[in-house]
Amino acid sequence: MKTLKSILAGITLLFICVAANAITKPATGKLTRDEVVKIYIDATTSGNVSSLDNVLADDLEFEIQRGGYVNTSDKNQLMDYVKNNTVANASVKTTTTVVQEDDNFSVIKVEFKYDGYSRTDEVTLKKTFGWVITSVVSKYM
Repeated sequence: MKTLKSILAGITLLFICVAANAITKPATGKLTRDEVVKIYIDATTSGNVSSLDNVLADDLEFEIQRGGYVNTSDKNQLMDYVKNNTVANASVKTTTTVVQEDDNFSVIKVEFKYDGYSRTDEVTLKKTFGWVITSVVSKYM
């Protein structure tokens, strides 16, 4: 009987340890600024927005400038715009240029060159708990 109690106590302790280990959340690495920009470029060129929502600030401002016309949108409207305005299998060349940067703030210029037109996005990023995109100004040429 004493052996049975010891075995049950051991099994119970094993289950408690396994359950406690399953509850702990694995540590996730914070994305670098370059990784966030890459996610934005990938979403913009492919239309795949599955990771984009995670790198956009909740109070994001998105501006599209076409000539004298400026349209200002928010995070949800940017997500819809990227989903609905991406040309499937389009040949696009992108270049990135760092306009301004420090440890907690950065402005990156992303040029998209499609057949027949180009677009330049100025992407502003801020680092709080991790890098997020706070503003995008998109200009069509």
